[in-house]
Amino acid sequence: MKIRKILDLLESQGEWVNRNCTRDRILFGDDQKDVDKVIVCWVATNDIIDQAIEQDVHFIITHENAFYMASTSLPTPIYEAQKEKEMLLKENDITLYRCHDLWDLYPEYGVRDCWAKVLELNFEDVEGHSFLRYAHDVNMTVKELSHHINERIEPYYQYGIEVIGDLDKKVNILGIGTGACTDVFEMSTHNVDACLVSDDGINNWIAVQWAMDHDLPLLVINHMTCEAPGIKCLADYLNKELSEVSFTYLPNTYGIHHIEK
Repeated sequence: MKIRKILDLLESQGEWVNRNCTRDRILFGDDQKDVDKVIVCWVATNDIIDQAIEQDVHFIITHENAFYMASTSLPTPIYEAQKEKEMLLKENDITLYRCHDLWDLYPEYGVRDCWAKVLELNFEDVEGHSFLRYAHDVNMTVKELSHHINERIEPYYQYGIEVIGDLDKKVNILGIGTGACTDVFEMSTHNVDACLVSDDGINNWIAVQWAMDHDLPLLVINHMTCEAPGIKCLADYLNKELSEVSFTYLPNTYGIHHIEK
């Protein structure tokens, strides 16, 4: 199957995606290759690309930007790493496509909804194209909830969770976000007792300070952790829709560890 047919399936969907200004593009290579195997990943690190080479795979779908950042003013180490990765892809005839804007909010299989399923809490149905979801009747302390979440994120290579705030506070309503879209200010308007946020979806000088001033505990997980379930589901979805091609999810296994004293 030509890569273009796979992209046509993805790009024909998602009324929430502005196709005139989107992250969902080919980052390297072209869409005219015939492929029968595809790797799906959260981010195409060198390790993922090496596995593609070993498995003779010539198309990778990545959720995040594999080239770190886009700018005409780059730190030299980033510029050099971009060129090295481009050369690796070129030498091995690999096309790299980013599927981000579509998949964050894709119903059932997307990042937002798969993350909620993993947590096994009583989430209300989502309305519209919000990045946020809310679980009711949690009935745990922040500490108990942290243990609950810890057990469910371990398969995604995060071992431990950071908590900022009162461990003994009772949580009835929990707010969560999608990837780095974890806006504590918007969640607070839904009377949440705590927020589950991404480490790069908050900052200490604004969001954390405000949350502590308003007795709003923050449970902090890694960006990859909350998106990996949805990217695994992307492979499941594509295997269901395009049976002529084999889509394999490869996790980023570098691990996120919290070391106690």
